[in-house]
Amino acid sequence: MAAISAIILAAGRSQRFGRDKRLELIDAMPMFLLTALKLKAVVADTLVVLGPQDMVHQRLLRDHGLDFAACPDARHGMGRSLAYGVAQRPDASGWFIMPADMPFIQEATLQSLARASRRYDLAAPVCGGHRGHPVWFGRRYYQSLCALVADQGARSILMGAPVALHQVQVDDTGCLLDIDTPQDLPDTK
Repeated sequence: MAAISAIILAAGRSQRFGRDKRLELIDAMPMFLLTALKLKAVVADTLVVLGPQDMVHQRLLRDHGLDFAACPDARHGMGRSLAYGVAQRPDASGWFIMPADMPFIQEATLQSLARASRRYDLAAPVCGGHRGHPVWFGRRYYQSLCALVADQGARSILMGAPVALHQVQVDDTGCLLDIDTPQDLPDTK
């Protein structure tokens, strides 16, 4: 069986944050890099999808031994970046899809989801009744993931899926906390 892959979506322009949030330091490390390293600790084949202009980000990933791909159409939205990332791993048995702005996820959550990926075609962590990230898509969703466009994310696939999303119950608010504005950062005072 082919290995699983993780696709980290890091090509966004951070307009609501006011600056490049991917480079915002969390525990002295850029947010997107911390997220990628957490996923890489559980999923050996982790790919970070950037925009074509993200040279600083590419250097940081290279310096930490992380794989990346520059999506030429990233400016057209998350759906394009997601489709591009999945297409870079066409032989994977499935894909964990994770936004780069979720650096507070716990490794235990990622491990629980990795175990669920062996039995289910769709899975996601759930904390306090709310679905979090990453979301696992098994091999059968390859064509659907590659067909995503513009700002259409994978939610449309989840809504029309022929199988139910397996909910992995976790005690990890980090799987819910995406950083969209500076106010979303936990107070460290």
